[in-house]
Amino acid sequence: MNKIYIRIVALLAVAATIVYLLFPNLFSSNAAEKQETAKTASSAIKGIVIDAQIVNTRKFSNDIVLAGSLLANESVDLASEIAGKITKIYFEEGQFVKKGQLLLTTNVDDLKADLRRLKFTAELSKETEQRQKQLLESEAISKEEYDIAYTNNKTNEAAIASLEAQVKRSQIAAPFAGFIGLRYVSEGSYITPATEIASLYNVNPIKLEFSVPSRYSTLIKAGNAITFSSEAENINRKATVYAVEPQIDPITRTLKVRAKCDNPDNMLIPGQFVRVQLSIESNDDAILIPTTGIMPNADGHLVFVIKQGEARAQVVKLGVRTAREVEIVQGLNKGDTIAVAGVAQLKDRALVSIKNLAGGEH
Repeated sequence: MNKIYIRIVALLAVAATIVYLLFPNLFSSNAAEKQETAKTASSAIKGIVIDAQIVNTRKFSNDIVLAGSLLANESVDLASEIAGKITKIYFEEGQFVKKGQLLLTTNVDDLKADLRRLKFTAELSKETEQRQKQLLESEAISKEEYDIAYTNNKTNEAAIASLEAQVKRSQIAAPFAGFIGLRYVSEGSYITPATEIASLYNVNPIKLEFSVPSRYSTLIKAGNAITFSSEAENINRKATVYAVEPQIDPITRTLKVRAKCDNPDNMLIPGQFVRVQLSIESNDDAILIPTTGIMPNADGHLVFVIKQGEARAQVVKLGVRTAREVEIVQGLNKGDTIAVAGVAQLKDRALVSIKNLAGGEH
């Protein structure tokens, strides 16, 4: 009987060995499943693995860099109000001229002749009106006769004023002080109001024009200080915003802004490209957290504050965004610990395990 029992045990051992050799996955699979189950149970006990950061405050200046261009403080294309032949040009290309300085005249000899003739006629009508007035006072003529002489005198005076205005339009004077650009006409040229003569530029102070993204539209205002540099020089200059367009461009979704800068050396030239550094606001105790720690929800945005091993959802109000961080203006306090990685897996009151903890200081 013992021999039979021993043989049965030996046969079973041999069979078990053969099965193990032919089907090893049966045993390893069960072991892996048990190991995975153990890991899952362990994870459930420890909670969701996350990275966290301790909230801190620091000084934050919201500066943005924008592209812009320079504009003349004042500029005008010189043109004649009337058609005629140029008789004299009184300026040189590139010359600085004063306000009111005579720049060019055209031939209006016919108008001047009419003006001289009319002045003689006006002188006679004035004397006639004075004599008629004396006769009216002595009742030698009627009031109607005097009124005719008075009207003739005033009509001639008005005609003289009209001709003088026409003669004056033949003269082009500088409307403001500035530099004359290139000249496109010569003495003897026949010009019309459409003829391009030259341009006049006032460049001190000089203007900057740039566009601000609409999300900053409520922050930019007249009086803001900006720093800029031009493509022609590697130095920073200061300028002050003096005007803001009252409407956002519906196509570019930007707000056009202009600033002024002193340019006594005339080194800044209209049309130059500039890089504008705009300081929107500054906060000495700003709370900034990584953008990875923010989750959108029905109430706006929330973060997960870690307390006693749990992730607790906290609604927050956002401020200014940068490339990697976002300002929290309401909802967090200095010293709070928040989740910054693995946030998508979290729910309110979920158990968490912190893998990496940052101090939040910069």
